[in-house]
Amino acid sequence: MRYPVRITISFLIWVSLLCGPLWAQPSETNPYAEQLVQQALEKQLDQTRPWHLLLHYKETWLGGYESEADGMDFFNAPDGKTDPKAELTATIRNFFKNPESLKPKEEHPQCNFAARYKWLKRKLSIDASQLPNAECTRLEKWLSQLEPQSVTLIFSSFYMNNPASMFGHTFLRIDSKGKINHTQLSNYGVNYAATTDTQSMLLYAFKGLFGYFKGTFSVFPYYLKVQEYSNMESRDLWEYQLNFTPDQIDTLMLHVWELGATHFDYYYFQENCSYHMLTVLEVANPELELSDNFFISVQPVDTVKILTEQEGLISKVTYRPAILSRMERKTDQMKDTEKDVLYDLVENMDAIKEGPYQQLNTPQKALVLDAYLDYLEYKGFGKEDFDPKKPLRIPHSILLERSKLKYKRQDTEMTPFSAPPETAHGTDQLRLGVGVNDNELFQEIAYHPTLHDIMARDKGYKEDSQFLFLDIAARYYYESKRYRLDRFRLLDIISLTPYEPIFKKPSWKINLGVDTIRDLDCDYCNSFKGNIGYGYSYKPNHRSPYILFIMAELEAEASDKLEDDHRAGGGVSGGLFINFGESWRLQMSAEYKRFPLGNTSEYIRYDSKLRYSPAKDVDLRLEYQRFDQKDQGLFSINLFF
Repeated sequence: MRYPVRITISFLIWVSLLCGPLWAQPSETNPYAEQLVQQALEKQLDQTRPWHLLLHYKETWLGGYESEADGMDFFNAPDGKTDPKAELTATIRNFFKNPESLKPKEEHPQCNFAARYKWLKRKLSIDASQLPNAECTRLEKWLSQLEPQSVTLIFSSFYMNNPASMFGHTFLRIDSKGKINHTQLSNYGVNYAATTDTQSMLLYAFKGLFGYFKGTFSVFPYYLKVQEYSNMESRDLWEYQLNFTPDQIDTLMLHVWELGATHFDYYYFQENCSYHMLTVLEVANPELELSDNFFISVQPVDTVKILTEQEGLISKVTYRPAILSRMERKTDQMKDTEKDVLYDLVENMDAIKEGPYQQLNTPQKALVLDAYLDYLEYKGFGKEDFDPKKPLRIPHSILLERSKLKYKRQDTEMTPFSAPPETAHGTDQLRLGVGVNDNELFQEIAYHPTLHDIMARDKGYKEDSQFLFLDIAARYYYESKRYRLDRFRLLDIISLTPYEPIFKKPSWKINLGVDTIRDLDCDYCNSFKGNIGYGYSYKPNHRSPYILFIMAELEAEASDKLEDDHRAGGGVSGGLFINFGESWRLQMSAEYKRFPLGNTSEYIRYDSKLRYSPAKDVDLRLEYQRFDQKDQGLFSINLFF
């Protein structure tokens, strides 16, 4: 059995073996155990930061403590989840548990809670000779197979076609001895993720928002994540090697072992992959204060940002481009004739025998073939029968043709297509604006806790995309002297993917929530509205400053201000976005909607928006909208944090 499988199975076996309550105290009082308990209480170890980190305690609103861990096997005391002192005394006493009293295949507390045992042993100068001799065979074997030497945080960029991946993802890679440079794929990763049971964006948002998923830690072969993220989903990876000492790495690994036996209620905003990567790193180095810096939400980009802000913590940053990023780098260099040959190869690889390919010179052939090999690799990884343990099968005729060229391209250095996540603006956005709606002056205040809107500076995010969650805006109208809810969008997603002949990926959008009915004279009334759009975008190449789009849309609204309390229909929208450098962005768009069902109506809307960003977390916007015969203008300041 290969090491990757062995290590993963070992970890899973350990999780399955930790069953049954661990709250039973040793049957006989051990004088040395009681001495240690008294010593620990005198030192007030239950009030120290390392103990709170090990047990994931957080202070409650009422002044007490509660652990974020929700699996009770994580605790030694019945009230260990809410009582750090009770958990401390129960843990020390359980370390003296007689190994002969263990159930078959049950692990000793010294093994189950190895990181706590290490810390208490050091703080109390425990004489190991006076403790029972616990054999932690599984733990020792697991550690010896992993041979951890360094730790690297991995950021996986945004993937718009999966609701669980639209915000990016962070996890850890454990770099083993002798696998630092050329054999990194054979290392192991540490992941925290929700155990999901739905692909519905709305259901995922609801369950994730209110903690209906269980979040668990897992250890897995790193190449599986590269296969999933970089190869199959075409997500660029950014790797941040951390400056941890061998002792800190050992503590981290022991704590990961402890976490394998519990779960956390997964909350989209707070207790997510980003947050718990920080809590694990804090256990390894309690001097790091990472997880307490967030109040409302933690996103993967926030994890990277706060780590890069720690002086001396990051030793090395590596960019790992996805297969399609490598391919796009090559197609950007091609002329139309070369692209046509590549498209012919995609349709029929025998095109290497035909005239258009044969008429290319050697450098052109090498460029086309290298791009085609990227395509074959991407398609091969995506097959259902793909086995990551076996080499990818590439047609011999293509490999032979490429080798016969005997030409090494000089443009192989990969320019990152995605900017480092730490360069991104803040994920929370506060908007303060003043405007005029049909000659009535108003003030607007808006906020959303995540993530990025399509007019904002997109450095560090997926270009030409938008993901807003719980976007709310309120207005005060001066003439009528009243406050109105302008919008409350549960979801507002836009993904503009430039069309190309090989993959033919569409552009799409979806939004759902409460909005203001703007084409009817109902005095700023609201409706519950849902909208979906599907279409295509055009961009000459990756570096082009503009993108064009057109979409067919369906829309439905419900309100007591509408005839029959609803209307439904559809239409078409289109427009363009233009970037003038990094600071300026212009949108010009229009849409036509007709509603044959319910409240029969139709409207035409024109939008133009101009954004200027003087700094990463600040932008100024000027917007104009014409809705049928009604005009609206707005000037706003947007602050990101």
